[in-house]
Amino acid sequence: MMKTVLSILAVGTAMIAAPAMAQTVTGTVNITGSVAPKCIVATDASNMFTVAGATVALGELADTDGRLKPTGTIATTFGSVSAKVVCTSAAPEVSVKADPIATAAPASTGYDNSIDYLASVKFTRVGGDTTVTNDSSTGVASTATLASRLANSGDNILVTASAFQTNAPTDLLVASPSYAGKITVVVGPGI
Repeated sequence: MMKTVLSILAVGTAMIAAPAMAQTVTGTVNITGSVAPKCIVATDASNMFTVAGATVALGELADTDGRLKPTGTIATTFGSVSAKVVCTSAAPEVSVKADPIATAAPASTGYDNSIDYLASVKFTRVGGDTTVTNDSSTGVASTATLASRLANSGDNILVTASAFQTNAPTDLLVASPSYAGKITVVVGPGI
């Protein structure tokens, strides 16, 4: 009987000394954050989205006869201006407003001190291109909501101008050293 008690005691001691079955526990750390809808200029400081903007010098606007140079000639001189803007939102909102190229010098009958034109801005999107145009004679901006994000490679905004004209094709331009106009391009994140 003593052997049995000692055997039971030895087995019991061995069971107490054996480690308990391993148990695991899991903890979770939740991480949250946000990205606000915004648009960022992603090119160097010499582009149109700086405080100073970009400048296109058209030079002499009148042909040898005093009338506006051919629209193709002026459009070629204008060329294009490009930039890269990216937005965190999926459908940015854009607007384009062209102001006439004008001078404060007064114009009499048969003369003109203002040149209207068509501004075209091509927005390169992830899903293709969208072009927004604006006629400087309207005085109102053209707006659009892009159907997809602006492309995140290379310049994705290209500004051109065409269809330069005076009130009448026979009008002579008023002499002035300071004709000026502008094209304003606004890119916003939308919602």
